[in-house]
Amino acid sequence: MKANISLVVAVASMVFVTSAIAQTRCSTDAFGNTNCSGPNGQSSRSSTDAFGNTNIQRSDGTSARVSRDAFGNTNRQESDGRSSRSSTDAFGNTNQQNSDGSSARMSRDAFGNTNIQRSNGSSSRCSRDAFGNMNCN
Repeated sequence: MKANISLVVAVASMVFVTSAIAQTRCSTDAFGNTNCSGPNGQSSRSSTDAFGNTNIQRSDGTSARVSRDAFGNTNRQESDGRSSRSSTDAFGNTNQQNSDGSSARMSRDAFGNTNIQRSNGSSSRCSRDAFGNMNCN
């Protein structure tokens, strides 16, 4: 479960930063760290500390810290001051509100694919390959 949370956070983080995650690939190592890379050379690495907070370091030098509140909402603070809040409804859909006014909705289909719809009209679909790596386009 911890690895799945880190993976969702990593992908959601790339959604927040790039607004598009075309052909992003993520994998989780034996230590539970999630590594993602995109076609433009951007990459990120996320790890979870003993308190359950996820720390994300990106190749462009930016970072983020993700924590959960008592209600299960996810709060993310970016190193540049931006922030977002995500909550998951009873159907398992995740809704994300960003400090810049944009939003995204993430849902999983019957095949286990994650579909992301953004407030600007763009969308992405993420799936896992036979090796457990997540690929988004």
